[in-house]
Amino acid sequence: MQLTGTWIIMFTNFVPISLLVSLDLVKLYQGFFMSWDVIMYDDEEDMAMRAQAINLNEELGQVEYIFSDKTGTLTCNIMNFKKFSAGPEFYGTGEKPTTKQLPNVDFHDPKMFELLKAKDPVLIRTIVHLAVCHDIIIDEKKGVYNAASPDELALVNAAKQFGYEYAGMDADDNMTVKTPDGNLKFKRLNVCEFTSTRKRMSVIVEDKDKNIILICKGADSVITDRLSQESLSSKLFVETDRVVTRFANEGLRTLYLSQKKIPRKEWELWNEEV
Repeated sequence: MQLTGTWIIMFTNFVPISLLVSLDLVKLYQGFFMSWDVIMYDDEEDMAMRAQAINLNEELGQVEYIFSDKTGTLTCNIMNFKKFSAGPEFYGTGEKPTTKQLPNVDFHDPKMFELLKAKDPVLIRTIVHLAVCHDIIIDEKKGVYNAASPDELALVNAAKQFGYEYAGMDADDNMTVKTPDGNLKFKRLNVCEFTSTRKRMSVIVEDKDKNIILICKGADSVITDRLSQESLSSKLFVETDRVVTRFANEGLRTLYLSQKKIPRKEWELWNEEV
């Protein structure tokens, strides 16, 4: 009886070679059925699902839960500029654009372009903000922007799409933004990079009138905590917060833009400390 039990244990993992071949063939055919699955067809890329290994179906069968965040760990991490608000108005219809778009831009709203031609000051200030608040480097050979994150690339390309193109920075840290009415010049004084702790990115620039301006973009909660009580209770902020909440409910990734003029003496004291 003991020998019989030992024999059974020794040969438990033994299977006929023909059975292994049959299993591999079954996996191969299952891969074909997976590639023919209409539900897994990618319309945007015009490409069917492809099983790169015959044991893919076994691995998929072991998956029960998928946990993911918004950083792109399990996604393509592609950011497209779709909608924004400036002052009391918001722009972006969500419809498919009818004009050629730059990379990371998916925007359509004829009304916005009409106001832009009419030189709406709030709208122009918002777009200039997008073209200035970043630390993008231009690849001179390829003529494209190199960004540390797809968020910045989407924002700067959106400004370029609207006619306000970031044209680079010289050796003296002078930034140039090409506009329909000529070039805007800003001297970049400081950059406070985005971190997971700060949850915002800021630049301090000096405009042509020698005004020192803090320009910031970041998470809504972080920006809101730094606004004055007067700003929080203003009608403009209440409307902006309503629009941003609406965007978030649509599944869009949102952020706030803010800026403030800084007295020169205050900036000089801060600059010495840092």
